[in-house]
Amino acid sequence: MLPNEFKPKGLYDLIRFGKDNDGGYLIGRNSALKSEYLISFGINDDWSFEEHLQKYNSKIKIFAYDPYVGNSFFLWKTWFSFLSLLRGHPKYFYNNIKKWILFKKFFNNKDKFFFLKKIGKGGLKKPSITVDEIIKNTNNNQNIFFKIDIEGSEYRILNDLIKNSKYISGITIEFHDIDLHLDKIINFIKNINLELIHIHPNNCAECDSFGRPTVLEITFEKNPELLQNHVSFPHLLDQKNDSKHEDVKLIFQD
Repeated sequence: MLPNEFKPKGLYDLIRFGKDNDGGYLIGRNSALKSEYLISFGINDDWSFEEHLQKYNSKIKIFAYDPYVGNSFFLWKTWFSFLSLLRGHPKYFYNNIKKWILFKKFFNNKDKFFFLKKIGKGGLKKPSITVDEIIKNTNNNQNIFFKIDIEGSEYRILNDLIKNSKYISGITIEFHDIDLHLDKIINFIKNINLELIHIHPNNCAECDSFGRPTVLEITFEKNPELLQNHVSFPHLLDQKNDSKHEDVKLIFQD
């Protein structure tokens, strides 16, 4: 069972953004409408969440951060898929070319900025940027939404998010290795000064020895709209991250 701190207090007004299955997230409708900045940590080759959210809220500005993604990333993927072209399977090659073009088109607009920098404290091998610096780049805007999927590095920035919670309208964050970091996550839930409004297990990851999910997607919002006190899982808008595998059932302590 998961600690009771992980359970939302009720059913909130949620909306889903991003592609089907892995890559889509449920967030609060209020923060989707009112946020003026979207700060995305972790892009890889999927920016469907960012694209869909901006279609819903055309005024939102996007700052995206990923130290591994850029022209060299897509060049490598295209070169690797060139082998499949030589073997008579052109689909992967042309799909990578198409994705590279769409990447450049989406992130080259004047209201979007893409920084190839590491998230967290300085002193790392790659150039880094802190949460404080990112918020400063928005002129200390107080309607900032954070989307965070950085494969375990989220624990580096939890205290910085707590410290800057007055600037944050909402967060959707994928927590990894839950079994190793329960205390850190509970501390974050208690101190972020936002309401936990949704939780979803990522079934791409294994469960621990107690049957608990080891990866969770959790959404927070400032001043969310509560629809009813009762909540059950999965939410009607939820989708399995991996459609070919069973979903993980959420059970909470009383």
